[in-house]
Amino acid sequence: MKFLLIPFFAVIILASCSTSSDEVDKEIITVSIEPFRFFVSAIAGDDYLINVIVPPGASPATYEPPPAVIKDLSNSKLLIINGYLGFEMAWFDRIINTGENVEVLQLADSQDLIAADSHRHGDIIHYTGVDPHFWVSPQRALVIARDIKDFLVEQNPSESLVYNENFQKLDSIIRETDSYIKTAFEKTDDRSFMIFHPSLTYLAHDYGLDQIPVEKEGKEPSPSELKKLIDTGRDKNIKAIFVQREFDKKNAELIGDEIGAETIVIDPLSSEWDKSIRYIVDNIRGNK
Repeated sequence: MKFLLIPFFAVIILASCSTSSDEVDKEIITVSIEPFRFFVSAIAGDDYLINVIVPPGASPATYEPPPAVIKDLSNSKLLIINGYLGFEMAWFDRIINTGENVEVLQLADSQDLIAADSHRHGDIIHYTGVDPHFWVSPQRALVIARDIKDFLVEQNPSESLVYNENFQKLDSIIRETDSYIKTAFEKTDDRSFMIFHPSLTYLAHDYGLDQIPVEKEGKEPSPSELKKLIDTGRDKNIKAIFVQREFDKKNAELIGDEIGAETIVIDPLSSEWDKSIRYIVDNIRGNK
């Protein structure tokens, strides 16, 4: 795990104009997406104001912040990012050159990433075509929670006892979610699901599930690929096709109509991380 200290100018969601005097005195943590708010809030409690860069309903792969929400990140003491989300990578080079220093935690540094290719230079592994959705798997979330706890303790050691106690509670929630998934699939071999955008790769990998993506490498399926997906859906008796709330449901519904499957909207970017994961699992298991 690496803690980066870099000059960073980025986009954040502005705090409410009605901020109380107590909130004004609090330092700010900026996180890139809502699930990271869940982990930070669980560990830090009310010690910080938490800003989220990508608003609900927007895609972190393509998000382009409007000028109205651009603010100097020097107002934030800490920044917690994924490291491989599309908007982070697109904006990084442009925003690294100005602004005040801010302590940065890049969560991907501690993850065993799933990527199209990787190669090693010395002790450093370079990845290409990285799937960034590692927070969706509870097994990866355990690492996220640990890294955030260590990061907060390092920045605010006087609160280390509280942060460690809160971390233990969060760790229990994550482990309970992990057990929930294992129990859901322990007595069945029927583990396939179809999804428009392959955002559940780590969940599928870690729990022995079969993710069938409609979209591949950001591209919608061709007519011949649609036919193959329809044949696969029928062969595997797929009864649910997942679509993230920020994506168009058209192709998923087209396939669903052909194979008799329901289109279900999911939100892996929810700030209610545990509820979101359980909802996804229930619909993989419950719609078979």
